[in-house]
Amino acid sequence: MKKPIITQYIKIVLVIGLAFLLLFGGNALAQFISTATEPGGEVIDEMPPSYVSGDPAYLNILPPDENPTNEVNNPAATFSYYQVAGATLRGRNSTTGYVYDGVGCSNTTSGVDQGRILNTELIIPDNAVIKYLRVYYRDTNPSNGVEGYITRYQPGTATVDLVHTGSSDAFQGGYGFVVSAQITETVNNTLYAYTLIGWPDENNAANQICGLRVAYYAPFHANIFMPVVRR
Repeated sequence: MKKPIITQYIKIVLVIGLAFLLLFGGNALAQFISTATEPGGEVIDEMPPSYVSGDPAYLNILPPDENPTNEVNNPAATFSYYQVAGATLRGRNSTTGYVYDGVGCSNTTSGVDQGRILNTELIIPDNAVIKYLRVYYRDTNPSNGVEGYITRYQPGTATVDLVHTGSSDAFQGGYGFVVSAQITETVNNTLYAYTLIGWPDENNAANQICGLRVAYYAPFHANIFMPVVRR
């Protein structure tokens, strides 16, 4: 008599669990889907950031894109950086409006969806390995944020957004930064052109892009020493 009751109880629990997963888990997964920076471009699922300033969960953790102060003198294990201020970003579309707000930050004043994109070149040497994108922002908008991308272009083919991260609504309230998930992209300037993109979610001073920083491993060049020939 007990077995049917237990079986029925298990079924009820499974049904409730599945409903919970669909209701809440679906929302959790949906928030990690990023919008492509260009219609027809390849959409890359956004991975959770590896560091969020202002989040108590990261209070005693060193951002993964920082070189430890006690790092052994090993060039292969030391990050190099390419950094731009929000002040240097320009509208990708000629109709995009934007203004400079001070202290390196800019915000858009006109544009819809991809029309709000601000961008600039990403100049990194061949065979360097890109690992992290850091996005600096000022976000005082509780309902929207500020996004950052590294995007790869190849003439005549669809674009690829290599990585994306942005400010967290849960920790909005002022100046901060967020570090993307780790990626591995070996730079090939023969085939591709790379850009940095700042993309405010709304056109107002509450969503400012203040800078973008790429942490990468510089290409390793072995030094070959030849004996000096004297005559």
